[in-house]
Amino acid sequence: MNNFTTTELQNAQQIEKNALRSTVTKLGLLFILYDLLFMYIAKQIFVYMYYAISVKSINFNPIVVNKFLHSKESVIYSSAFKMSYSCFVILISLVFVIITARLLGIRVLKSVKINRKNIRIGLIAYPVGLLINTIFTTIISVITKFFSVNGTTIPTADFSVDKTNFYAIILTILYLVVVAPVSEEIVFRGLTLKALSPFGRKNAIILSAVLFALMHKNIPQAVGAFAIGIIFAIVDIKADSIVPSIIMHSLNNMLPCLVNINSSANSMVITVIYNFLVYAIVLLGITIAILKGKQLFSIKEEIENEKSSLSDNRKRLEIFLNPMILVYIGILVISTIASIIEAN
Repeated sequence: MNNFTTTELQNAQQIEKNALRSTVTKLGLLFILYDLLFMYIAKQIFVYMYYAISVKSINFNPIVVNKFLHSKESVIYSSAFKMSYSCFVILISLVFVIITARLLGIRVLKSVKINRKNIRIGLIAYPVGLLINTIFTTIISVITKFFSVNGTTIPTADFSVDKTNFYAIILTILYLVVVAPVSEEIVFRGLTLKALSPFGRKNAIILSAVLFALMHKNIPQAVGAFAIGIIFAIVDIKADSIVPSIIMHSLNNMLPCLVNINSSANSMVITVIYNFLVYAIVLLGITIAILKGKQLFSIKEEIENEKSSLSDNRKRLEIFLNPMILVYIGILVISTIASIIEAN
C-alpha cells in the first residue's frame, strides 16, 4: 500500500468499499428473506401438505384449512408434530437460502469441507465452546431469575417433550442435534464468513455472532449464542470450513436435548448422566483451553496476511450501518422485545 499514489489508494478504497457494500447488502437481503419470506413459505407448504395428507384432498382455501387445523389442536400442540414442523420449515428455508445465495453469486456449500482434520478440530474445540457457553448461560440465568423474582418474565425457547413418545423423542433429537445445527451453521457461519472474510475476518466473525445471537429472539439464548458464536466462527476460519462448528453446535445441543427428553420422563438416571457429562466436559474444556487454547483459537496469522485498502473501522461502519443489515437486526430486536411483552 506504501507504493500507491494518493489517487491509486483512493481508487482502491472506493472499489473495495463498493464491493463490500454490495456484498453486505446481498447478505442483509438474504437474511431478511430467510426470516420473513422463506420461513413463511415453508410454513404454508407444511400446513397445506399436512391438510392434504390428512384428508387426502388438496385445498388452498385458508378458511377451510384453518378450520381443519383448529379441529386438530391436540395433535398440533404435541411435541412430535411441533418437531416435525420445525424440521420441515428450517430445511425448506435452507434450500431457498442456498438457491438464492447462488443466484447472488455466493456458493454457500463450498464452505462445507469434510475431512478428518476438520472433524478432529470440531471435537477438540467442543469442550471449550461448552465451557464458554456454560459460563455465559449461568450468568444470564442468575440475571433472569432476579427479574423473575421482581415480576418480569424473560422468555426462553421451550423444546420440552410433553409425553414419553418414541416419535417425539426421535424428532426432538433429529431437530436439535442434526437439522438445527447444520442449517444454522450453513446460514450464520457459512454464508456470513464465506461472503465477508475477503473483506476482513474480524468483522465477519462479529457479524456472524451478532446475527446468530439475535436469531434466537430471546435474551437467555442470545447471550450464550453470541459468546459461543465467536468461538464457532474463529474455529471455522482456522479450518477454512464450517464442519468444526457443525460438530460443536450438534454436540452443544445434545446435552440440552437430554434435559428436554427428561422433562416428561423425570428420570433420575438421565439427570445424573446429564450432570456428570456437563461437569466432565467443562473440566475437559478448561484443560484444553490451557493446553491448546492459542493453537485452536488464535487467528493472528490469518489476520496479519489480510490485504485491504480500507481501515477496520471503515469496514465496520459499512457493515453495521448497511440499511439491509439494520433492517434485519431491527426485525430480530423487535421480535425479542415482543416476546418479552407477550410473556408479561
